[in-house]
Amino acid sequence: MRRVLALLLALAGPALAADLATPAETLRARLADAQLEVTFDPARSAALVREAGRAAGALLPSLREVQPRAAGAVQEALGDALRAARAGDEAALAAARARAWTAVLKGTYAGLERSLQAGDAAAARGWLAAREFRTASSFTRLSADATGAVEALAAGQLTPRAALEAVRADVLDGYQARLSGALRDLGTARARGWRTRSAEQAALARGYFALLAPAYREQRGGARLARIEADLAALPASLARVQADLEGFRAAPLSAAEVRARAGQVTRFLALVPVEYGRGVKLSGGEPVVTSDLEVSEARTFLSGAGAALADLAPLLPGSVDAAGLRAGLAGLEAGLNRAAAHRDAPAPGQIEADVNALLAKVRAAFPAPWLAHDANADLSVIRQQLDAVVTAAEAGDWRTAETARLDAYATLESGAEARIAVFAPDLKLRLENLFWNGQGPDGLARLIHARADAARFREARSALDVALKETADRLGTEVAPAAAATNAGVIVFREGLEAVLILAALMGSLRRAEVRHLRRPMWLGALGALLATAGTWFVLSGALGLFARYGEKLEAVVSVVAIGVLLLIMNWFFHQVYWTDRMAAFQKHKHGLTRGGGAALAQWIGLVVLGFTSIYREGFETVLFLQSLVLQSGAGPVLTGTGLGTLSVLGVGLLVFALQARLPMKKLLVWTGMMICAVLAVMVGNTVHVLQLVGWFPVHPLGLEFPSWVSLWLGIYPTWEGLAAQVVSALAVVGSYFAAEGLKNRRLEARRRGGRHPGGGAAPTTPS
Repeated sequence: MRRVLALLLALAGPALAADLATPAETLRARLADAQLEVTFDPARSAALVREAGRAAGALLPSLREVQPRAAGAVQEALGDALRAARAGDEAALAAARARAWTAVLKGTYAGLERSLQAGDAAAARGWLAAREFRTASSFTRLSADATGAVEALAAGQLTPRAALEAVRADVLDGYQARLSGALRDLGTARARGWRTRSAEQAALARGYFALLAPAYREQRGGARLARIEADLAALPASLARVQADLEGFRAAPLSAAEVRARAGQVTRFLALVPVEYGRGVKLSGGEPVVTSDLEVSEARTFLSGAGAALADLAPLLPGSVDAAGLRAGLAGLEAGLNRAAAHRDAPAPGQIEADVNALLAKVRAAFPAPWLAHDANADLSVIRQQLDAVVTAAEAGDWRTAETARLDAYATLESGAEARIAVFAPDLKLRLENLFWNGQGPDGLARLIHARADAARFREARSALDVALKETADRLGTEVAPAAAATNAGVIVFREGLEAVLILAALMGSLRRAEVRHLRRPMWLGALGALLATAGTWFVLSGALGLFARYGEKLEAVVSVVAIGVLLLIMNWFFHQVYWTDRMAAFQKHKHGLTRGGGAALAQWIGLVVLGFTSIYREGFETVLFLQSLVLQSGAGPVLTGTGLGTLSVLGVGLLVFALQARLPMKKLLVWTGMMICAVLAVMVGNTVHVLQLVGWFPVHPLGLEFPSWVSLWLGIYPTWEGLAAQVVSALAVVGSYFAAEGLKNRRLEARRRGGRHPGGGAAPTTPS
């Protein structure tokens, strides 16, 4: 019944979600107003606190239901705020205000978790509306992942558990950023002797940490939690200890994609700092002079964005990295830019550039290679953030900053994504250029800036650019659908594993008699060693490719070409007819020599181990090569999932063959899995040609039509003549080799029937059994 009710509430939509955001924001605003009045008019300040209390009246019943302690903390803080206002105690009011607000956040977050666990998306909407985001800037976008997860839950696209995990990752990330900001501001306030600011930031730090405490306990244990809570209670004197206790802690772990995105922000934003600074500071008589405060401000904003992204990554850095050195480098740059902003001893542009380059070198050396892997969509994230700056500056009437941000965004687009989509979607390239420049319907940004247009027209253009940039990201995407990647990996593992089972079955088929059965053991040991060597090859190859991860799509192109070459070879039916038969004959001859040769027992035993190893390891090596190609395209997760399923299937076949002595239609299984591998080959060829075109190593001739995105994700089909032709040729090569092999076999059989000689001369060969 509870689930049915939750479903009905979710279907009813936002109309049934309680309005918790309005009273929460009213409470916050009235307390902020009271803070402004407390030193001038204590009576007015107290009246504003009472208004905040009335707003809290709309919140407290809901809070009491889900988090009674949070409701009690709100009431207690409001009581303290009222007493502080009457007494004109500015610092005490600031601390009480911070406690009240963070208690509201704690209660609404508890309600959010409870509603998600119950699958009640309508209630979750109401609780989520009362959240707080990380501090925003022109280059720090607010995350809407939590909102998207709630809406996906309402639409039945996410389970309650998955929605809860997504919401936790987003919301707790914001609160941890707020905690870091509060501690940073506390250090500044303490250094400058700001008593009221110190009291407020200390209270905020304690409140935000209360939201993160469950995650801290889970990761660090109860004893560490008790210690940091004691240190928080002693703020600001214990600030250094609190920061040390938080070192390496992250309440909401970042996904691999988020890590790469933040790493890209660090390097891209740092690289833009000297560009903006050089526009705003010029040398005059050999001395640096600030000529544009706006450009210096932009440089500080980029540096702040890089610092925020680096702070998110700091807990994930390897232990050998000098994180303190990276922070010191950022602090040094910040100090120089602050002096320039104050027109006091501004550093020379060349000095800032040298310092940034030195810091970038340290960052690139500190970041693991996968973090630095090229992401085709990373530039688009920077472009979106620069477009946010355009709209913000236009709304403020700062037209020069708006134009500078527009040019920066377009330069990033032109040097990267635009050149890459020009041949794939020339109409999309033209649309983007119109939106950046002087297009109409909607008007381009350059036209709007020149006309000093109103905010609504800028938002319209920004919305159209969002659509075009999303389409650009889709066109540039080289990823494979996770389910497709898992399926392809499973097929490859099953096919290669099936061959390994067939080889072992053939080699051990004549070792069933009691007097030779013991000779199976060394072959099993060799096969086990081959499996272990295959696993080792996986890690070695992964590590080797990781060293070159920064080459991104170029590395993917090279590995994929090699994998396709090997796959074409093993899929060649002529190769199988000639090489497979000869290979099995060689194995059998070697086995007979070892089992009947009468040599030393140790030599015989070692020989059988080596035979078992070599007969299996080739299949394992091929499999690892194919799987690494898939990993570069779609990540390790889906590939390992498919590998696990394929391995279980092979183990099942092995159990039937060896343990239960079942007679399976091995030839038919090989044929059917061969057909599946042929399909995998076509997908790999299509994706590889697309990557080769993206990196400029292959020509591009568009078909002049578009395919749905799922066609590219699942089938590797892209609208270019080269890609389709390569897929057709690869399929024809496999099918053609089959008919060539069949023709050769028929000619041999015909020659045997006639008792004649082989058409090429010499006696007709015999085919080993």
